[in-house]
Amino acid sequence: MSFIATLRTLPLQRQLMLAFAILGVTLAMTFLVRGAMQQPMTLLYAGLEPASTGEIIDELEKRGTQYEIRGDAIFVGQKDRDSVRFSLAKSGLPQQSVQGYELLDEVNGFSVTSEMYNAAYWRAKEGELTRTILAIPGVQSVRVHIGASLRSGFARSEPKQTASVTIAAARDLSGAQAQAIQYLVALAVSGLSPSEVAVIDSKKGILAGPGADSAEKPGLKAETQEGMLEQKILRLLEARVGPNNARVSVSVDVSHERQVTSAVMFDPDSRVVRNRSSGDVSESSGGTSAGITAASNLPQEIGQSGGSSNSTARNSSENVSYEINETRTETETMPGAIERISIAVLLNDQVLGIDPAAADAAALTDQMIADFKQLIISGAGLDTSRGDDLTVEVMPFQLPEVIDMVEAPSLVQQLTERYLWSGVKILVLGLVVIVLAFGVIRPLLSQNGNAQSGAAGDDFFAAGGGVGGPDPFVSLKDYTMGRQDDAAAILQEWLNEDRKAAVNE
Repeated sequence: MSFIATLRTLPLQRQLMLAFAILGVTLAMTFLVRGAMQQPMTLLYAGLEPASTGEIIDELEKRGTQYEIRGDAIFVGQKDRDSVRFSLAKSGLPQQSVQGYELLDEVNGFSVTSEMYNAAYWRAKEGELTRTILAIPGVQSVRVHIGASLRSGFARSEPKQTASVTIAAARDLSGAQAQAIQYLVALAVSGLSPSEVAVIDSKKGILAGPGADSAEKPGLKAETQEGMLEQKILRLLEARVGPNNARVSVSVDVSHERQVTSAVMFDPDSRVVRNRSSGDVSESSGGTSAGITAASNLPQEIGQSGGSSNSTARNSSENVSYEINETRTETETMPGAIERISIAVLLNDQVLGIDPAAADAAALTDQMIADFKQLIISGAGLDTSRGDDLTVEVMPFQLPEVIDMVEAPSLVQQLTERYLWSGVKILVLGLVVIVLAFGVIRPLLSQNGNAQSGAAGDDFFAAGGGVGGPDPFVSLKDYTMGRQDDAAAILQEWLNEDRKAAVNE
């Protein structure tokens, strides 16, 4: 019997139930197939200003592109995202909200004062600098403020120029990038020094400029001895352990006294004759040996001599002067002399590549610390005889993890993101179809078959196949020959009843 004939034999109530069941299956299949075939949505733009977001939505509606709005983000189909972005970029969307030198195009030279023109000029300058800084990878938003002082024509000195740059970045900016921003702004403003440009991170604070601790910012110029030593040591260590995996603290004890020391040294072995003088002295004396009396005062006769004596004395002398070499030394000690240097280094043991579970982990760590110490001593120029101290410790860093780049998803993740939801929808679709087919439609059709078989049995007995009529075997034979399908249904019904009876017994 055909399916149409079977439907016609069903009562009206069962026909309606079957129609609703088939309609439910059709709707469920349509919904699930449509959901399974629909491509996933991906991010198009996020964080735009309301005006720019409205322009993009208007353009998507004109192009007939399906989109979703989730908060401040716009999502489109994953396969259409790149083509939609290129087409929007061709139309100039999203438009940059930062205006630069185009502000000067709106200035009317006949109705604007010099102060108004200067204000528009500096606004345009700030806008152009903002556009340039936004091109740095990782920078999300920028505000540039230039402290341009308007100098009077009667002023003798030019006022000092200052500037500040406030940045919101997706990841931490390096010291070299902060210094590059300083020079970018300083070279764009006449008379502005790079040191007068403050680079401020909205989360980290001052990165460079007035008020920044240059010793803690690698890549910036350090103005103190401690800062220069820290930078020198950090460059050596980060080449091995990587950025942000080493901390260096340097303490320099400096003398604040001023002393003047004088010393004179003589070399006795280097004497030289400077002056030599000599002299001879001779003395002669004569007299009598008689006593002095009154007679001695009388004149004596010729030829008469009294007792007399003569004496001569001779004296020689020599005077020698020597010149001796002498050395005069005067030493002046000025304030600022280094008396002692203390260095403390902390390394992150998670990046050293040493397995803590290894048997020789302690020995490898000690050897690595010794190598680091020798490197630091040579690089910093430490003098152990002066009392310089060096400490190197290896410990795990407890710092929040900063992910600079998003890791590319694996093949399994890509397949899961693309086909997991579709597979779930298809599975649910199959279950719904099976439940509706075997739980609703089949029972309705089986009940119709049972009713037909019962009606066929009634026709058989009505035809005289019962007790008291013609030969039942002949009647059964004639009936089965003419209506084979009905006879098979009757036999099947009898067999089912026998099975039920046997089960109940």
